[in-house]
Amino acid sequence: MIEVSNLSKCYKVYSRRSDRLREWLGFGTRKLHSEYWALKDVSFKVDSGKVLSIVGMNGAGKSTLLKILTGTTFSTSGDIRMRGRVAALLELGTGFHQELSGRENVFINGRLLGLSDEQIRSRIDEIHDFSELGDFFDKPVRTYSSGMYVRLAFSLASSVDPDVLIIDEALSVGDAYFQQKSLERIRQFRKSGTTILFVSHDLSAIKMLSDEVLLLEQGRVRACGNPTEILELYNASLGERSAANAQFHLQSSGLNDVAGTSSGNLKAKFSQVDVLDKLDRTQSNFVSGDDGTIRLKVDFHASIENPSVGFLIRDRLGYDVFGTNTAEMQKHTGIFKSGESATFTFRMPLNLGPGEYTLSVAVHSGRTHEADCYHWQDRVALLRILPKSDFHFLGVAALSPVFTLSR
Repeated sequence: MIEVSNLSKCYKVYSRRSDRLREWLGFGTRKLHSEYWALKDVSFKVDSGKVLSIVGMNGAGKSTLLKILTGTTFSTSGDIRMRGRVAALLELGTGFHQELSGRENVFINGRLLGLSDEQIRSRIDEIHDFSELGDFFDKPVRTYSSGMYVRLAFSLASSVDPDVLIIDEALSVGDAYFQQKSLERIRQFRKSGTTILFVSHDLSAIKMLSDEVLLLEQGRVRACGNPTEILELYNASLGERSAANAQFHLQSSGLNDVAGTSSGNLKAKFSQVDVLDKLDRTQSNFVSGDDGTIRLKVDFHASIENPSVGFLIRDRLGYDVFGTNTAEMQKHTGIFKSGESATFTFRMPLNLGPGEYTLSVAVHSGRTHEADCYHWQDRVALLRILPKSDFHFLGVAALSPVFTLSR
């Protein structure tokens, strides 16, 4: 459905406005601009009915790529092949006239999406109902909040039965209820064969929807493939950005024979990770609600003050279930010198639903690994949670309710 080959976009940057005119008129032979390549040789394919999510840090080229695909800007070089009707949700409120009502904007933008007036009239009630704007549907859009903009834009874009749906961060605005409603509509499109390009910083939504994930970095494709592996690489790249002189370690081999992504500048490094039962025995199988211990041994290869050590538990689909670290717990860990080692222990009841979970661990400065990542290890261990014999429930959290009955 979508095939992109060696796509590049170069912007000319002038130090003075007059230089653009002078260069265009041909005064002199010296080039008066510098070049900024927002995209460079980007290639990928998306089959019909598949969801490709695009991730990357700010400035990686995500929005530029989507603007080229939707025709709102042109590429410098490269080829694009895309078949079918395309609907896009790019910058918030793009194409809406501020003084016109939501209903009037639907008619105008519906025509731009290829719908006839008759088709728009037949769908206008459905668009109104899905947007849940009520009386605001007939009021000027300048009176709308950002969430109401998204409701109107998504309701219109999803009503045209697109062959290709392109979404750029639009669902990050609005309340949780409408986000869930929109995600369900996207799932329906996916089942019906619509091809979807999805850009978002919501990693949970990406894990939920994506068949593949493409990681952009400084305008180039760094990797494309399995969502779990690419998102781990993206997570590592956030820490890599802060590493001095690119002295950043990255590999794909885990501890305890569990394959995962390991990254960091290795000023501190995990040398042992253990999951223990209540008798301090190494264990991977627990009954829901059992007491468990995560024991992390860290070797320090540089002098570090107050390192933050923590862990993250994910379910089998890669969704974050629970995570914390010593900084979030407001625990001061002290000063460590190069050559020292220390063991950090977290004890807790494993109030998790039955299923398999993976454990990731990290040591860094501050509350997040983006400041200075010493060592991050994904999927360092596997946990299997077994159901209780006397209590059954759905989901990943065991809340242990107390039941009473009054007549």
